[in-house]
Amino acid sequence: MKNIEKIAFQFPTTLAAALRLQANEKTRGKLLAGGTDLMVQWASGVPTPERVTSLWNLPEISAIRVLADHVEIGAGVTHAFLVDCQPLRTHVPALVTAAGTVGAKQIQARGTLGGNVANASPAGDTAPALLVTDGTVVLASQAGEREVSLSQFWTGYRQIAARPDEIIVAFRLPKRGKARERFRKIGTRRAQAISKVMAASRIRVQKGVIVSAAIALGSVAPTPVRLTQVEQFLAGKKLTPALIAEAEKLAQTTVQPIADIRSTAEYRRWASGRLVRDALEHL
Repeated sequence: MKNIEKIAFQFPTTLAAALRLQANEKTRGKLLAGGTDLMVQWASGVPTPERVTSLWNLPEISAIRVLADHVEIGAGVTHAFLVDCQPLRTHVPALVTAAGTVGAKQIQARGTLGGNVANASPAGDTAPALLVTDGTVVLASQAGEREVSLSQFWTGYRQIAARPDEIIVAFRLPKRGKARERFRKIGTRRAQAISKVMAASRIRVQKGVIVSAAIALGSVAPTPVRLTQVEQFLAGKKLTPALIAEAEKLAQTTVQPIADIRSTAEYRRWASGRLVRDALEHL
């Protein structure tokens, strides 16, 4: 823990103060919210930054707003708060389910949605559920705010489309409307496990026909991915057992899974198809 003792911590009390610190190269620090990922990394010997700017409890990024056609979730909202928020269970239920799978209760009480996204781990539990909403990430700097589509936000392994002077402040997610959502995670045990494969879906069916489909996977590639070929294949077709079987096979042939210490590429390919089947069978 000696390397952590050398870090200069900064504790701004407003977003404006945090943005001023990030705008100045001399005071710019690594951003930290709940610290559930970064503190573990630093304690294990990963090189630490000279400065860390804490975003914990900044009021401007800690609220949830339910608007006419979308919800806006502050980046500082914890997983525990997401799980307990009834409006989110109605409008983005897959995200709520995903937040409830992030570590133990202690981790959920401290870890934040913004931190989970910024960490950019392929196994970040909330990423697939965010992707299927077709929502955006709101980034702020002293120059103002800008929105980036979630589909373009993860640019590579642990890389995101944010400048060093920018802070993730919120997520704007369209409501699911009449679509149904589902989230499933496969790990080495039933709880408190890093996923081997996970999937989220937002699918609308009307009179037995799939009107629209959004399906995303996590832990299969350097970044979370949308199964666009499967989505396009499903759109406009009648939901039948034969269609579900074809979609399962298509997912298995189009996904290009990674292999690591948690799973083989072959298992991830098979499981990806099974998760697509699961999503369609629960409509």
